[in-house]
Parts: sequence; C-alpha cells; structure tokens
Amino acid sequence: MTDIEYAKAIREKTTVANLEMNAALTTEQQVQIGQDFIADIMALSERGIGSETNDD
Repeated sequence: MTDIEYAKAIREKTTVANLEMNAALTTEQQVQIGQDFIADIMALSERGIGSETNDD
C-alpha cells in the first residue's frame, strides 16, 4: 500500500466513523464506533505504510 493509498483509506474510515458518530443515539454506541475506528486504523497500519517505506 502506498502512502497515498494509506491516506485515502484513513480519510475514508474517518468519514464513515464521523457519519456513524453523528447518527449514534447513545454514548455506548459512540464508544463502540470509536473502538471500531481505532481497530480499523491499526489494521491498516499493520499492512500499510510500513511495509513499503520503513523496513527498520
């Protein structure tokens, strides 16, 4: 995954999380959305940017 692809993927995940957060009815839903967002970004990071550019 290139840096540009990584940035686009993060922007897409952020947009979706923001829309979901605006639609959430309870604090518990907001917490779950936030946790899901963090997990998605971590998964992107594991297979994303470091694999091509930062091999150390």
